[in-house]
Amino acid sequence: SGSALTLDWIHNVQTEYNARTGREVLGPESDTDATDTDTDTDPLYKSLNDGMKNHISQYYSSQGVQSNYSLSRSDNSGEYTILLYAERIQLQHYHAGSWTARYTLQCQIENSVTITGKVRLHAHSFEDGNLQLKSTVDLPETTIGTNQIFQQIQQWDETVVLQPLRDVYTDMSGDILKKLRRVMPVTRTRFDWNVQGHRGIRELGAEVHNRE
Repeated sequence: SGSALTLDWIHNVQTEYNARTGREVLGPESDTDATDTDTDTDPLYKSLNDGMKNHISQYYSSQGVQSNYSLSRSDNSGEYTILLYAERIQLQHYHAGSWTARYTLQCQIENSVTITGKVRLHAHSFEDGNLQLKSTVDLPETTIGTNQIFQQIQQWDETVVLQPLRDVYTDMSGDILKKLRRVMPVTRTRFDWNVQGHRGIRELGAEVHNRE
């Protein structure tokens, strides 16, 4: 029988995956668009478009990173949507990762907007093992001035998305891994969670081994 992995099937799967993850914005068809045609006379649309170009250039242009965005405006509702996607795939170094962010802005009075959003992270490392990290963060709704939009986005990135992950990994070898073990092992002897002590024993053993 013929293979189910036809070119049409592969194309459909890639299209569905790109749509679900936001990766579709990397394609040439992802140019910014709005449902109406007078975006050239919309100062907020132009400000968001220029601001996103600068934001990507500043934070998502490291070596090996692919990134892009789309910007759309709903017809006559005063709502704008920004979709940002960035990925870095380094198969030769056994790791890959992506960052997807969607921000929704609703115009308010006197040059202010209500902004909310969601960020999805996916990291994969497969050197000497297979480890993945997936994290989805809902960003709290807040009302700010139109000149503060990208400062707010960057503040969210640092304090709401990244800082909790830093806190988790800082304590990974202590409290978190400790919670994964039994309180009383099968030997009926409590495990000594003195991390520095165990590290010292390992280093001493390595030094003795090197002298032999």
